Amino acid sequence: MTRRLCPAIAEQSYGPVIAAITELLDAGKKDGSIRPDADPGDFLQLTGALWRAAAGPEDRAPHMLALILDGLRTHR
Repeated sequence: MTRRLCPAIAEQSYGPVIAAITELLDAGKKDGSIRPDADPGDFLQLTGALWRAAAGPEDRAPHMLALILDGLRTHR
């Protein structure tokens, strides 16, 4: 059985989550460690896939997270 969040809960939590991600990304943009075009909505969608990554011997989540975080960094 697949668990799904109640739409009302998802709607209520989306704003605060995006606000927190925005604050973190903005701090990184300000200090130059995060690329200026990093978007909080994109970050949330990409990291949302991590909880669906299979756990076990073929656990892809750590590699996927490394790719996401590397994509946020500025390339100097």
